[in-house]
Amino acid sequence: MERLLGVTQVLLELLAKPGKARTARLTITDEGVDVNGDGFRWGEITRIQYRAIDQHVNGAYMHTSFTLGVGDARHAATFMMFSGTTGALKTKVDHATRTAFHERWARAADLLEHRAGVRLAADAVAAVHGGAVAEMAGLRLDGAGVHKGGLFRRSIAWAEYAGVRRESMYLHLLARRGDKAKSRIQVHNGAWNVTVLPRVLAALTPGGGK
Repeated sequence: MERLLGVTQVLLELLAKPGKARTARLTITDEGVDVNGDGFRWGEITRIQYRAIDQHVNGAYMHTSFTLGVGDARHAATFMMFSGTTGALKTKVDHATRTAFHERWARAADLLEHRAGVRLAADAVAAVHGGAVAEMAGLRLDGAGVHKGGLFRRSIAWAEYAGVRRESMYLHLLARRGDKAKSRIQVHNGAWNVTVLPRVLAALTPGGGK
């Protein structure tokens, strides 16, 4: 797809390695998102992703990865920034870079959410309410509940759904059993549209959309 630059208004531009001649670039405009020349128009985006993760080894901070991704029905593209440590022994956390990257990543994530995520959530809810099946973050959503396929198949009926619990690697979908809520379905936090999923599930729970 052509680059989405030209006369459009640039809302935000990110460089994976500022100051370097050759670096990955993400540009968000009022028309869509461009990742290294690969353009996605807002109305055609069906997948989004954003994650910020601190990586540690044996309790020692190594780096923070900031991920942003978009995709349509045909393909997808991912952009990443990394901040790490400084000093002779690489033991000093580079807070300046990490803070700057986090602030710009959060602005980009907010744009993705408001210009694509809100629509994707509304479309999924409308599809299920209309009797269709919605696919999101590798799960199937229908009038009966939420379903995970594959070898370890799991389902949660809407009447049993008790919310989510997010951990470092997985988003846990909770099912109510008596007065307790336990994890029944796990979705990797790197899955497409996983950030949109909790809002959709809440809206599809009886009384959740009121």
